[in-house]
Amino acid sequence: MCAMRESILVAVDVSHVSRSAFKQALALSSSMRAKLLVVGVTPKYEGNMSRLKIEDANRQFSEPFRKSVEDVASYAASLGFEVQTIHRTGEPSEEIVEVAAERGVDLIVLGNAKRSKVELVLFGGLSSKVIAASPCDVMLVPEMSEIRFGKILVGLNGTPASKAAGLRALDLAGSYGSEVHAVTAIDVSTEQSLRYGVLKDARQKGFKALEALTREGERLGLRVVTELQEGSPGKCLTGYAQKNDIQHIVLGSKGGYSGVSDSLLGGVVERVAALATCPVQVVKSNV
Repeated sequence: MCAMRESILVAVDVSHVSRSAFKQALALSSSMRAKLLVVGVTPKYEGNMSRLKIEDANRQFSEPFRKSVEDVASYAASLGFEVQTIHRTGEPSEEIVEVAAERGVDLIVLGNAKRSKVELVLFGGLSSKVIAASPCDVMLVPEMSEIRFGKILVGLNGTPASKAAGLRALDLAGSYGSEVHAVTAIDVSTEQSLRYGVLKDARQKGFKALEALTREGERLGLRVVTELQEGSPGKCLTGYAQKNDIQHIVLGSKGGYSGVSDSLLGGVVERVAALATCPVQVVKSNV
């Protein structure tokens, strides 16, 4: 695999966070010499403005979304960059994924707005839907953050998906001269830890995952800093990222980060994306 991309898709809408993500995607596409595709989607209007005698209601509803696409394209042109633009109407996540598949996109970039605790409980919006159906990696970029690869953190748990994430982190490090950090979080409940051998097995699994990435890093001439922690994966990863000034977090797209069993990925990605102040890249794996 190669960290360089041939094409990047960035989704824009009427929000400030998507505009911020666009600027970062533009800089990333320039550094990778990749084509940048800007996609804007007008959600299907479920109301009935025609009953209020509003002429050309659909066009009026769609106009802000169309203008968002035109504005970012104009901004790119003012800097001497040319981007491709697409505007569609429909369910945003479905349209974004469909365009990515049609165009053979290598990476999808989305703005990542901060959410309240209630919104976290109800998480199931654009980002999670795109991640679930995307044919390629998805990068979530918080507003006001920058896409940088100086210090990369990858979460490992011994699953094939986390292995793919580790390889992506090494790939990025090889391209950008990055420092790679790998953390395995052992999340074993008090009840489970009382069972003979459960905690020991979880630790051994964690050590093996870290050792495997370290060996692969050595083969590529890259040093990997590793750490095994006990606790919630989301808290462990984001806490480590904050403490060590991590600039980019990489996670696998299948399998959980539990020390004893695989659970749904969603919870970990949601928590990390909600708490991290740097971009989070979710690596898609077919295994």
